[in-house]
This record gives sequence, C-alpha cells and structure tokens, in this order.
Amino acid sequence: MPEQNSSVRSVVEAMKTLGDDDVLAVIRALVEQRPGLSGLLPSIRPFADDVDNVEVDSVDDVTLVHEAEVVDLPVVVDVDEIIDVPIVSTAGPVAPEPDYTEGGVPTFDRVREKIEGRVGTSIGSAELAHESPAGKSIDEQWDERQNAARAKLDEIRRSMGK
Repeated sequence: MPEQNSSVRSVVEAMKTLGDDDVLAVIRALVEQRPGLSGLLPSIRPFADDVDNVEVDSVDDVTLVHEAEVVDLPVVVDVDEIIDVPIVSTAGPVAPEPDYTEGGVPTFDRVREKIEGRVGTSIGSAELAHESPAGKSIDEQWDERQNAARAKLDEIRRSMGK
C-alpha cells in the first residue's frame, strides 16, 4: 500500500508543475482512453472545450505522468459521501413520436391501435383462462348447473301438464 500512495503522490506532484491547459489535456486524454472513466467526460468538457487545440501527441508532453507507475485503484464510495448532482441533458429538443402530434397528443390511429390491442389481449386472456384446468372446472360446473336447471324446468312442465 505505501507504493500506491507514493505513486499517486508523485503523479500529483508532477501534475502540479503543469499549466491548467496541460492538466486538462492530460485528463481528457486519459478519460478518452479508459472506458471506465467515460462518465467524467461531461464534467470536464466545459473546461476542455477551450483546450481542444492542445493535444497530447508526444511523449515529452506527458513525461512527468509516464514516469510514475499507474495503478488501478478500486473505487470505494462511502454512503455518507454521495453527492447529489443534477443530471444535465445535452440532447436538443426531442421530436415527437410518429403517432403523436407536435403538441404531444396521440393521433386517432394511435388510440384505435391501442384499444384494439387491449381488446385482443382481453379476448386472448379469456380464451387462455377457459383452457386452463381451473377454467375447465368452472365450465364443467356451469354446464352441470345448466343441465340441472333444464331438468328442473322439464320436471315443472310435466307436473303442470298432468
């Protein structure tokens, strides 16, 4: 562990000697090369836009950084130290979906399709319910009641006919 601390310290000391533009260029180059750090790009982009013309393309530009040993440190976040940062959307205005008007109101075709879909789902679920063992049991009970009612009606008719 002391080796990691000394490596980090030496990198920090080397970075202190660089100007702001150079530090931003080094950070931007590192972030762009490491997918795990891609979340930092939006936060450094406002500062790095002024540094677009500064590029780290020679070893001499980053000699101080390369002399230190780069060690991947595990990311440890203490729950008490979580910072709530607002999410900034960089996307422009969103185009409405094809089934909606510019005002965001669904078209009649969209409403009809949605209703037809729900009706189809309802009919399908009813059919599936009748095919299940519980559904068959209910259908059998219904048939038994209908037969019993028919038999009782026939009995009443016969008794009245005598």
